[in-house]
Amino acid sequence: MKSTKLIIILIAAIMAFSTLENYAQQKPNSTVKKETTLKKMYPHVSIAPIGGAIFPLTRQLRDEFKPGGLVGLDIGYRINKEISLQGNFSYVFMSSKLTGAPVGNYLEFSAGPRYFFMHPKLKSALFFEAGVGAYNFRQNSYVNAQDTNGSAIPQINNTKAGISGGLGVSLSLSEAIDILVKTNYHNVFTPNGSQGFMTVNGGLEFRFR
Repeated sequence: MKSTKLIIILIAAIMAFSTLENYAQQKPNSTVKKETTLKKMYPHVSIAPIGGAIFPLTRQLRDEFKPGGLVGLDIGYRINKEISLQGNFSYVFMSSKLTGAPVGNYLEFSAGPRYFFMHPKLKSALFFEAGVGAYNFRQNSYVNAQDTNGSAIPQINNTKAGISGGLGVSLSLSEAIDILVKTNYHNVFTPNGSQGFMTVNGGLEFRFR
């Protein structure tokens, strides 16, 4: 009887020890698995076709143009979970407030860093981004309807340096696709000061590892 109890106690002790050993092994393994998953996620390349709206903010732009639209492409290289390098190519167009005046448009080429703020338990993230680049403004020539002499306004085609900065959110849909939504303020330097406008845009971001 005593030997039977001893065997039962011994078996229980062995089972308890095995359980503790398995738990001790699984915990580091889960950490290693998480670290391995993160290593597989970064670095990666992302491409996001985007569309949205532009809102003139500085006086000259507000006096001459109405809010318009935007289409473009956002290209990124995600270094790790916090930092990526971004390139942005956008075509921005605005209808003129002046009678008979054609559409004005910007071609934007900019690049800069994007910093992500992520919660450990969430795949989605908030981010801040900044950029510097070139802004090419174009507007075809036209006749000023308010000028009694019927004088023609010459075509405009010039490129100026500019900076931008803004906030956004990246919402995870799957392992390879996110929804990207952001708003940016753009400041284009001119000989007489600067021109500023705000863009609000979004699109689907596709990731490639």
